[in-house]
Amino acid sequence: MNSSRPAAMQDKQHAGWVLLRGLARECRHWGNFPERLAAHLGQPVRCLELPGNGTGYQQKTPVTITAMLEQIRQQAGLQAPVNVLGLSMGGMIAAEWALRYPQEVRGLVLVNSSSTLSPPWQRMRMTALPHLLLALILPRAQRESLVYRLTCTRRDDQRITLRQWIRYANQYPTSHVNFLRQLIAAARYRVAGASPVVTPLVLCSRGDRLVNPACSHILAQHWRIQADEHPWAGHDLPHDAPDWLLHKLAGYQGR
Repeated sequence: MNSSRPAAMQDKQHAGWVLLRGLARECRHWGNFPERLAAHLGQPVRCLELPGNGTGYQQKTPVTITAMLEQIRQQAGLQAPVNVLGLSMGGMIAAEWALRYPQEVRGLVLVNSSSTLSPPWQRMRMTALPHLLLALILPRAQRESLVYRLTCTRRDDQRITLRQWIRYANQYPTSHVNFLRQLIAAARYRVAGASPVVTPLVLCSRGDRLVNPACSHILAQHWRIQADEHPWAGHDLPHDAPDWLLHKLAGYQGR
């Protein structure tokens, strides 16, 4: 990173974290992971809503990752560089942030993300696509149950988690139009040829039933690094294996 920056801006320990979720998910879908991350690393953690999701559900979702990024940056109002953790489509926004505005990103972590470097049938498993399309016409409770089965491998908290997710969907429903706009933006995302200035951490889940983990490995190879793969977790890695993820993030802090 640029050595001319003030020392306080270069100190990763005080950079803090910004968390970005993915398709039709909101900040509350992180569960208690943000609080655990803040306690584990002793740093501030903020969750930002993608336009069209959560508290921003009445906004129109842009159809490009770049346009989403600009709205996220306005929401962030950064005073100093941050570490950005993005899950799935949130990882695409995080990557674009680091590539377009390297002075704003101190650390970059992508979880179960993808780009056009991978073929469409890896970016969205063929077995998952019919379920996602079905979700558009299902009642919210059934939709959230389907999404849970598709994205989570750990099932010990299924009843409690689903009750929460259904409440979120009823309070801040992502519209069908915004869902499709997000799907289009994610499908079109093309990562730049250059690597981020900061060394990224790319993580994936072997048990991901939504996105083939090969997408993360291909992206990591493109940046000349190696991806770390959890042996059984599903697409929602923070839900399935939060301790493993915290361990990886703590190790990344030392770089």
